Amino acid sequence: MIATPSGGDMIGRRWTLWAVLPPLLCSGAAFAQASAPAGPSFDCAKASTASEKAICASPDLAAADVAVSKAYSDLLKALPAAQQTALKADQKNWINGRSGGCFDKKDAELTQCLLAAMQTRRQFLVGEGDNGAAGAPPLLPAFFAESKKGAYDIMIIYPQFAKPAAPKFNAAAHDAAYGKNTLAEYRQNAPNKFNGSSNSYDATYETMWLTPTLVSVTFQFGEYSGGAHPNNWRVALLWNPATDKAVALGDFLADPEKAVPVVSALCKAQAEKNDWGLFDNPDFDTVVKDTKHWAIDKDGVTIMFDPYLVTPYVAGPHDCRLSYDDLKDLLKPGGVLPPH
Repeated sequence: MIATPSGGDMIGRRWTLWAVLPPLLCSGAAFAQASAPAGPSFDCAKASTASEKAICASPDLAAADVAVSKAYSDLLKALPAAQQTALKADQKNWINGRSGGCFDKKDAELTQCLLAAMQTRRQFLVGEGDNGAAGAPPLLPAFFAESKKGAYDIMIIYPQFAKPAAPKFNAAAHDAAYGKNTLAEYRQNAPNKFNGSSNSYDATYETMWLTPTLVSVTFQFGEYSGGAHPNNWRVALLWNPATDKAVALGDFLADPEKAVPVVSALCKAQAEKNDWGLFDNPDFDTVVKDTKHWAIDKDGVTIMFDPYLVTPYVAGPHDCRLSYDDLKDLLKPGGVLPPH
């Protein structure tokens, strides 16, 4: 069992974890062979999976693997002991699942798929956003893991700025990931008798955009506590780190009251065109007017529609994707969108 403090104090020191792709250098006796590229972070003689073999065969993938390994090692050294154990488990899970997203790829496509996966992982470990903006403060992962054999498994990963930056964001991110009374609820759960599996709660996140004045984080949650199926949902967090305030609709829409039904109509049109399997009389406005459903990136916004919002569970999650051109007549002049 692993237990860590549950407050924003989990990240309590100044972080300086900036990782870059290292040059391909050899060491020791091999250094004399200037033409020989450096290998990955693991022993290629023991490579067994398709991804490991591809990494060993590609200098670019080997360099990316070394960069991920360095970012992981740097973060591991900086974390408290209990969080180190959770990070080790998370890194193992990531390595084991690395091939999964690229299982149908071969040759050059496999290389590009693995490069993208490792770049995303490196960014996560060093606290960068997908946009890779220079000068943005690192937004690093904090970890909580706890389990009781045969009863429950809890894994929570959430973002934190280094103190003293943006303490209100840190509190909001912590609360979003933990939820209300989540730990107490799961610790009280009896072993699951529905199908013999443990109850579980998982929370992680992706930093979609990160600059000194704007961060967009999307949390992903998974939960199972008996019943016919697990539940999955997402929550977005839009924030200005410079002012340490949440971003509201009025910060990027000129007139939110008029814009919400327009955006809702655009999303409903997408839903009908793509056959989401809508409820009768679905309420798009309620989703659109809440920023916890809005994620942003350089090209546009994603409004997230999870099961039960406008569709039944079996329909799965759906995204309404809108470009900034789609929104140009609705955006506030001088507002935070489009991001820059």
